[in-house]
Amino acid sequence: MNDLMSNKKTATLVIAAFVALILGAIYYLFIYPLNEEKNTKESTVTTVQSEIAVLEEQLVAPVVVEEETEEQGFDLKKKVPPTRGLDELIRSIEEVEQVTESIVESIDFNNYDGLVAESVLAPTETEDGVETTEDTTTTEATTDTETPVSPVAGIVLPPQLKLLTFNISVLTKDYDHFKLFIEELEALERIVRVDQLSFAVPGEEQFYAMDSDETVAAEIQVTTFYYDEEL
Repeated sequence: MNDLMSNKKTATLVIAAFVALILGAIYYLFIYPLNEEKNTKESTVTTVQSEIAVLEEQLVAPVVVEEETEEQGFDLKKKVPPTRGLDELIRSIEEVEQVTESIVESIDFNNYDGLVAESVLAPTETEDGVETTEDTTTTEATTDTETPVSPVAGIVLPPQLKLLTFNISVLTKDYDHFKLFIEELEALERIVRVDQLSFAVPGEEQFYAMDSDETVAAEIQVTTFYYDEEL
């Protein structure tokens, strides 16, 4: 009886070992390769997804650069327009006039458009032959025909860049308002530079117009630029 039980246990162990061997063989022959193939495919999918993401970034990047370039070009055209843009310039000066509570009596353009590469600012003369120079803030009578040289004359700039000069006759309530007028003028989106300042004694009508005993009457010579694309 004991021998029979022992033989049954032995047979059971042998069968269990055989089954385990078969299961192990099935796992290593079929299931393990499938898992490896699955892992490999998942890794490949991850790699492909990463490459797709990189390609999408590369495709989007030129668009962003192009948009930034167009925006920069638009901003540049505001600073240096492709035309003289006199109407827009006058509107900007009128805005400065309102902000500073000043009175712009006149804006006189000298009809001189010079290439910056050849730039020598033309002297500003009155009917009496009084010439203003860049080194002073008052007018001086002179018999010389010396032309003041623009500070930009010695700078290498594109030949298409042209300068335009004009004079602004302005009345302000006092010197502080005059300084504010200059600051607002130089802060315009379009590039402008103040070349010369000359002051005059305000007349009775000018005092009355400003309703101030500290009225300042001044003439400002200004230079601005534009980019002539046709040159």
